[in-house]
Amino acid sequence: MAKIQIKFTRENVVGIAGIALIQGALLPSHFSGHLPHITLPTLVFLGLCCYMYKGIVDRDFVYILSNGIGMILNASMIIRIILN
Repeated sequence: MAKIQIKFTRENVVGIAGIALIQGALLPSHFSGHLPHITLPTLVFLGLCCYMYKGIVDRDFVYILSNGIGMILNASMIIRIILN
């Protein structure tokens, strides 16, 4: 199994900034308590699972990091919606 190498190139730094913007989009809902309909985080979570598969196959650090963060945030949103 090949190791994933972390390279701080300009492209990866821009990608990490994109992670903060895209995956951080759910944070205001988490903090305010105004939760979206369950279909939104569920479908996003399923899409992220597909992207995670591709990121792992491609050994793409930015994709793996981004999808991992997104899956955690969306899964926690789904749990909050179900428990609410």
